[in-house]
Amino acid sequence: MEFRLADRHIIALNVLLVTILAYFAALALNDVVMLRHAPIELPAMHVRGSRHDDGATKPRAAYQQIVERDIFNLEAPPAAPPPVVKEDIHLTLVGVSQLTQGKPYAIVADAQGEQSVYRVGEVIPGAGKLLDVGKDQATVLHDGKQVVLEIPKEDLEGGAPTPAGAAYMDLMRHRHHRRD
Repeated sequence: MEFRLADRHIIALNVLLVTILAYFAALALNDVVMLRHAPIELPAMHVRGSRHDDGATKPRAAYQQIVERDIFNLEAPPAAPPPVVKEDIHLTLVGVSQLTQGKPYAIVADAQGEQSVYRVGEVIPGAGKLLDVGKDQATVLHDGKQVVLEIPKEDLEGGAPTPAGAAYMDLMRHRHHRRD
């Protein structure tokens, strides 16, 4: 099968192509004429030593923000942790454990002597969130401040234990006897 065009079809196609070419040439010519007659606006450049320069230089401290900015990491640096304070939040730290399979926990007695066990991350009612458990202390986030609870020194030094410490010792003895 052979595709043949008549002479009149070829002439019509040539006229169409010349018309399209003339249209785009007119658009290009219009753009050139508009660019020649448009006012030229160049951005103002500040040249050192020109009459616009007042000669004042900024102190090095004005550039400190640029020095401190980390251009390679877009994340903001972490906020500073709340201050660590010693404050009476009416709790007594009875004991701690860091040797558990899961999260460390603290045994805390309230003002009435009621003892409860809290794992790191849990909220102690009326006090705040348990943040950290150390060797003989626990840190609680209370009203935006990190409050440190410490095991009373009498319990650590082998002196007469506090009522909460005595209750803890009874609890440990009871657990030990249950295992036997």
